[in-house]
Amino acid sequence: MSFIRKLFGRKPAAPGASAAPSVLDLQAFAQRFAGELRDAFPDAHIRIVPGAQNEARIDLSLPDGIQAGLQLGNIYQRYLSDPQELESVLADQLATVREMQQRLSGEDEAAEAGVVLPVIKTRSWHETAMNQLRASQPDRSDEPFVIAPLAGDLLLTYVVDTPASMSFLSPQDAEQRELRGEALRAHALDNLARWLPELELKGAGGRYAARLDRNYDAGMALLFERWRERIEVRGEPVFAIAARDELLVCGSEDGESVAELRAIAQEISRTSPYALSAGLFVWRDGGLRAYEG
Repeated sequence: MSFIRKLFGRKPAAPGASAAPSVLDLQAFAQRFAGELRDAFPDAHIRIVPGAQNEARIDLSLPDGIQAGLQLGNIYQRYLSDPQELESVLADQLATVREMQQRLSGEDEAAEAGVVLPVIKTRSWHETAMNQLRASQPDRSDEPFVIAPLAGDLLLTYVVDTPASMSFLSPQDAEQRELRGEALRAHALDNLARWLPELELKGAGGRYAARLDRNYDAGMALLFERWRERIEVRGEPVFAIAARDELLVCGSEDGESVAELRAIAQEISRTSPYALSAGLFVWRDGGLRAYEG
């Protein structure tokens, strides 16, 4: 059962509804994904490269010269977590490919310089990253990340997203771009806000999941004031920011939902490859705060 189903509950099956679909093996899943790609990009050259789950991929070549190797490991694992969500999983991946095509097509004149975007991380991530850096470069003493406390065990940092790569923004990079302090944060949030029209909110009855692109979903919590009118919750908005691709919200006065949200946050943070915090956070006074209710 997916985390979303755990949060919102399963709908009772309609009379005469068909049984749950059989689970596709990796090869069948790859064939299905390749078929969806061919329908979406009829002029593309598509080749399935078989292998173990962490090695299998689909090579995609588009007529405009854009090429990509789509790794199947995480995509297939997401499907296995809830086979009934196959169509949703494939739709998300097609949207990601279309976004990649747009980014690489050169439509954005500033694409090569990259877009600065906010990323939510944890204190333990920063500590681990610094320990690894010191182990590999003992003589290095500078801070490679722009880091700011956010709430609880969460930190705010930044990446430079280019058509070819994604890298963390260093203090030197920020200085060269003349982005400092609040100006940097405002700039990055405005860049992220360009994707607000693509933000999908699933759920009802005071329980919601925010979905973007599986990369910057968690960061949408930072823009809550810009989409809060799209949901209805009782009390203060309470968030689970348990992974980079899992942003869940309910109301502080809905005790049952808060309890379930807390359990789900702990499970996601323990099992997700993109784990963040097991705690809950409340939107209060225009920003995120650790939630102790």
